[in-house]
Amino acid sequence: MVSALIALVATLGALLVTGLLVQRAYKDRLLYLIAWSFTQVGLSLALLSMGVGFLAGFNGVLFRVMELGAALIGPVWLALGMIELIARYVQVRFAAWLFAISYTVVAIVILLLDPLKGSLSKDLPKPGSTYDALPLLLIDGAHVVAVLALAACTGVTAWLASKQDQEAAELLIPIALVALAGVLVVSGTRGFLPAPLAVIALGGAAGLVWYGAMRTIPVYDDEEGYDDYGDDYGNEPMTGYEEQGYPRSRPESVRPDPVPAPTPPPDPRRGELRFPEPAPAEPLRFPPDNPAGPTAVDGVGGRAGAAGMGGAGLGGAGIPEQNRPAGPPRSAFGGELAGACGQITVYTLLDGREDAFDRLATDLVKAALAVEPDTMIFACHEVVGGPTQRIFYQLFRDEAAFAAHRQQPHLQRFLAESRTHVLATNVIELRLGAAKVPLPAPEFPGR
Repeated sequence: MVSALIALVATLGALLVTGLLVQRAYKDRLLYLIAWSFTQVGLSLALLSMGVGFLAGFNGVLFRVMELGAALIGPVWLALGMIELIARYVQVRFAAWLFAISYTVVAIVILLLDPLKGSLSKDLPKPGSTYDALPLLLIDGAHVVAVLALAACTGVTAWLASKQDQEAAELLIPIALVALAGVLVVSGTRGFLPAPLAVIALGGAAGLVWYGAMRTIPVYDDEEGYDDYGDDYGNEPMTGYEEQGYPRSRPESVRPDPVPAPTPPPDPRRGELRFPEPAPAEPLRFPPDNPAGPTAVDGVGGRAGAAGMGGAGLGGAGIPEQNRPAGPPRSAFGGELAGACGQITVYTLLDGREDAFDRLATDLVKAALAVEPDTMIFACHEVVGGPTQRIFYQLFRDEAAFAAHRQQPHLQRFLAESRTHVLATNVIELRLGAAKVPLPAPEFPGR
């Protein structure tokens, strides 16, 4: 009776956290949350089967559900979600998904069809006394793979955190909690623990998975307003948008009921691209061999705000129309722009991840400035009225420069490290048309 009571309490708790995690996975569409939702569903079904079995006696259906949920799906999909969260190479994540899905399907078929041996009672059945060799081999394989994957992910994250990797440092505690949950799942399904301890282990694992998942993303509480942002949220520096009198953006689910107040006058710039907090423009410097007018802009800019690559400009701005030379426009590098191409990338960020993304964008722009002479313009814009929007504008001398840019290690690093901050991405390819010299971009501000 004690085991049944503990199992029912653990089942209620597991169902609660499973519902919360599934709701968050549905809202954010993050693959690692989806994988961990499968883990939570499996643990909840296993606990429910335990509770019913302790009260009414175990049978073949309850035993199979318990093994499928906790011994197979729980650890495999827990490890899959961990790999999806921290792996920075798409090949690794794809291989993990392929293995997890195929292994799960094959094992489910065998565990459902393989005949059981022995008799079942109200005592917690042991897998070794109920299943034959093949199902036990599949369960053991799932446990070995899950433990190795969780240990490797935790070790890699700890190593990256020791190397001052900010993203790894932020994920270290949640990953450690999820890894501990994996240990509890394996311990509770091996048949070594007494029934009450096995139930407590599975219930604790469900709680740790939920808590670890919530620590990897901003947590909002519909009832408590902004409390989950922490005490320092109100002390964060105001953005240029907030200085105009508009509130800091938060998800719809956490915004309090509006208080009647005079409607502020609409900002005529809403929806436009802007360079936030620009520094005073530097004077243009003309090359000594071209006193007739400017062909380059000196100055490089910004934090996820703006950057002009290598002082690049598009020749012809500032020169009266009648005095401009005939022919295709020319760049500051002296080459013709007939083959120039560009790209616009629109990022929609998760709320609360703007500063982390902006730091990565600033590092990307600085690296491109240093090693990409044929990347003529590289600007990252904020959108007035859209605090979670970032728009990258890039202009390259030709297709070869564009191809070289895509192979740069600093771009690959940015794409990998920014993935956890981005909700959606939209890419637009461009061909250069009419052009003018861009204005000087603001300098990199201190962050």
